[in-house]
Amino acid sequence: MQLVTTLESLESFAPDWDALWRRAPGATPFQSPHWLLPWWTHFSNGGELAVVMSADALVPLYVLRDEDESLGMFLGTGNSDYLDILSDGADADALLARALETDCQFWDLQQLRPSSPLLSAALPSGWSDNAEAMDPCPILSIENAGEELANLLSTHARKKLRYYRRCLAREAEVTYAPATAETLDECLTALYELHAARWKTRGLPGVLADDVTQSFHRQVARRMLDAGALRMYAMRMNERIVAVFYGFAHQGTTYYYLSGFDPALDRLSIGSVIVAHAVEEAVREGGTTFDFLRGAEEYKYSWGATDRINQRRQLFRG
Repeated sequence: MQLVTTLESLESFAPDWDALWRRAPGATPFQSPHWLLPWWTHFSNGGELAVVMSADALVPLYVLRDEDESLGMFLGTGNSDYLDILSDGADADALLARALETDCQFWDLQQLRPSSPLLSAALPSGWSDNAEAMDPCPILSIENAGEELANLLSTHARKKLRYYRRCLAREAEVTYAPATAETLDECLTALYELHAARWKTRGLPGVLADDVTQSFHRQVARRMLDAGALRMYAMRMNERIVAVFYGFAHQGTTYYYLSGFDPALDRLSIGSVIVAHAVEEAVREGGTTFDFLRGAEEYKYSWGATDRINQRRQLFRG
């Protein structure tokens, strides 16, 4: 078990990290090198890497220091919906003890799923903790959907979806296509523009407005595409992109991260239509779960999703 403190060393482990991510039970896209390495280069904010690594585990941590104070967190804290260790059967107690050997007085471990071994890992002598609930993540089971989206929806919801699709088809030819290496940049640009246009109607910039965030997602999307984990779909009307779904898939779960759609078509519930297409694709792939990620927006529950509540564990030295 070793402590990795430089980006160069961390990047050198990327192939082994990817292999661990692919085999570790319960791993999500947010524990992969394809998400966390770009995150560190864009959002490290002067922090110090403190990543614990072994043959069968990785604990992606870093420390921020300000004069005599120090704060330890997961890589990815802020814009990652799930944070955790990445483990293929490693001892969580030993991993946590090794991480706490780092010179840091306070650790804030956020967005842990209820199943995380870190929530119950024993603390070394001299440490205390506090645990609390954080954000709901609505989860939709698609395991028994067969090959038809209709099997997931109520009669009323199916009628509404058919109505919106017919209305859109009457206005223009509607097509869907997954992002490819050749179309990825076009799809991302459309996502940024459509997402901004939607939020502009509310007088807000949206979470994709700044250049750093856009650069981060361009790197992530490219890496996820190469890894086979990107799920990005562009919806076109008469060849013009009017909606984009941006998500990931791993170990049978599709994760809905963000979308953008033309606000002029909001009356036809175009946001629901592009999500419906992504759910259909997840069903066709034989997936078991469609994860709407953080946030208790009403539309998520209209699909029949139920909450899983993320947890937070704060650790104090002394």
